[in-house]
Amino acid sequence: MIEQLRAKAKELLEKREVGVVMGYGRGTNDKTATPVFITDANRVDELVFDAWCYNNLLTFVTRDEHKRLGKAAVVARECDMKAAVALVQEDQMKADGLILLSVSCAGEERRFNGAMTVAEAEEWLKKNWRAKELSPEKLAEVERLEKMTDAERWAFWSKEFERCIKCYACRQACPLCYCRQCIVEKNQPQWVPPSAHAMGNVSWNIVRAFHLAGRCIDCGECERACPVGIPLLALNRAIQKEVNEAFNYVSGYDHTGKPVMASFRKDDEEEFIK
Repeated sequence: MIEQLRAKAKELLEKREVGVVMGYGRGTNDKTATPVFITDANRVDELVFDAWCYNNLLTFVTRDEHKRLGKAAVVARECDMKAAVALVQEDQMKADGLILLSVSCAGEERRFNGAMTVAEAEEWLKKNWRAKELSPEKLAEVERLEKMTDAERWAFWSKEFERCIKCYACRQACPLCYCRQCIVEKNQPQWVPPSAHAMGNVSWNIVRAFHLAGRCIDCGECERACPVGIPLLALNRAIQKEVNEAFNYVSGYDHTGKPVMASFRKDDEEEFIK
């Protein structure tokens, strides 16, 4: 599959269909990988794809320094393709402004599924990935936490959040955290205390989770990037579960529709309002 991937990347660059291929290259040893940005067709042999290739490369497509490289072809796993759908839906890029080099990484099997537009990727996801969303396995930790009392759950999250060092690695790894100035960097007024103490840590982690409500594509990069091991996926999935139950909605499957938190219906039953 890696030869197929390299051949397609070379073809796209030689035909000038893209200005850059964003993929994975070998890191400092055989058990690391690093993002690479290839603009020269003669460099496609640098591309690799194995178990160490897990960073969501869609984090780079909204950054100005990478936009200057031209239209991109991005090596994208299933959850990465969902990020592309969500970014188009939120007007962060055009549907025809990106080519996805689709790869599958389920288990030990790795496949190259071909080059895709965002619309084609969305159709592939609906057929091959949608049924796997919010599965019992994914929601097991959420269900465990929901069985706790309010006091027990607050104690659990307080203990987890007190380990936060406010490094913001979770934000940097997230493809849907694309604001040029994050709320935590604003100090007039200051919404989130910057220090790594109880109030600041709870504020940061809760605000970030709420900002991803109806948007999180469940790639897991926030939790993977966290240097202190906070179970951020459990928090995100709890909100995903609420959004799905309230609106029958999962992010990453409708690039032409409105984001669920940015739509309004006059006939909304509003049963959640007490």
